[in-house]
Amino acid sequence: MLFRSAEREDVHFVASLVFDTDPSHFKRAFGRKANKCVSELVLLNSPLNIRHMTVCEVSGQPVAIYALYSIKEMSQLASSRPNLRDFVPSLSKFRLLLEFRTLQKAMRMSISPNQSYLGIISVERNFRNMGLARMIFDYLFETCQEIVLDVSRSNTRALSIYIRYGFRPETRLPRDYPLKDCIRLKSTRKTTG
Repeated sequence: MLFRSAEREDVHFVASLVFDTDPSHFKRAFGRKANKCVSELVLLNSPLNIRHMTVCEVSGQPVAIYALYSIKEMSQLASSRPNLRDFVPSLSKFRLLLEFRTLQKAMRMSISPNQSYLGIISVERNFRNMGLARMIFDYLFETCQEIVLDVSRSNTRALSIYIRYGFRPETRLPRDYPLKDCIRLKSTRKTTG
């Protein structure tokens, strides 16, 4: 598997996988224009920006994405100011701004300096159940000391996958943990990084 930084040409692929991680959330946030708005979000300086994505390829074909953040990157994203001209004058643009700010709140959550925050991981539907997520996690565990992530309590499929790959619920949440419907998981696998 090849891991490379996402490029502007990957916007459609990245946006489709971002949308696929939680379609009901994005449909609630953006309504009928959800797919278009997610593409715009990927192009803005949001935490889901194309510059923060890694595309995973097999035989030259993109099959998955992930976004891994250091404590420094999270701090920069949390404090970045959106260009308000990108968000006016329509209702969908206002909804886009609200989602942008929600993502910024997620970047304000504490992680320790030896941790990396996995903001998103998604495998294209046609390539699921082929061991690709395992390959991505193996790679991440080789390169990171400890990985933390947040997942919705109701997303039982993702929870079971993360637990199978060696993540466990964090017992000591940061004081600034704002996600009431989510649970923080951290890696328990020994890493070489």
